[in-house]
Amino acid sequence: MRWKTALLALALAQSAVTGSAQEVCALPASVESPAPRRADYVNADQPVDYHALVLSWSPQYCEGARKRRGGNQDAFQCSSRNRFEWVVHGLWPQNGNASSSKHHPRHCRASNALPPALLKRHFCMMPSANLMQNEWQAHGTCGWSTPDRYFADIEKVYAGLRRPTTAAMLGASAQAAPDSLAETTAGAIKHSFLKLNPALPADSLRVKVASGSRLKEVWICLDKGLRPMACPRGGAHDKQRVRVRTPHH
Repeated sequence: MRWKTALLALALAQSAVTGSAQEVCALPASVESPAPRRADYVNADQPVDYHALVLSWSPQYCEGARKRRGGNQDAFQCSSRNRFEWVVHGLWPQNGNASSSKHHPRHCRASNALPPALLKRHFCMMPSANLMQNEWQAHGTCGWSTPDRYFADIEKVYAGLRRPTTAAMLGASAQAAPDSLAETTAGAIKHSFLKLNPALPADSLRVKVASGSRLKEVWICLDKGLRPMACPRGGAHDKQRVRVRTPHH
């Protein structure tokens, strides 16, 4: 299912009222194209064995952004006008035999700046122009012929995935103040996804944590046809305690 940007923004805003997703995305009037980024390293000859749709836990990202210099690039995602929970970090072609993060496909060909219309169309899904530019250059060029096809595939998978709210991950009885840390387990986070998406295999999910066991990301492993598949080993074990940064009001 393809969501047009205006409909997605409206759906997110309405869900904040109903409590079903608790997200708000107020699109800016315009989005500027960032300059292409310099490649950190090039791995154009690595095989693609599977893909990882990486979802970032926005409240934790924004907590870190408040402490970083040059936080203006995060102004939209972390603005008090908006309220995001799960957003897309990227869709990454992966080498199943990689021994480190530098052994996956990356920066497979040169690319230009992404057009503003494309950026704005997907801004509620990936709320940063700099992020979209980087993800296309670093990952999209290793499996897609055009940016439109790359982001359309991300949107197709993302729109078909029901994403749990903070309350769903913490449990109905949990009481957590806005913009605070609450505890759960990696297994509970996985279960909250599986409950909403019964077609997902349990082993297709990875929970990734940042320092202090704070929830950072969830990976959904996908085969070459972008269908869920078992992830290679990795991520937090199910019993690991995870600290979840709660969204602001």
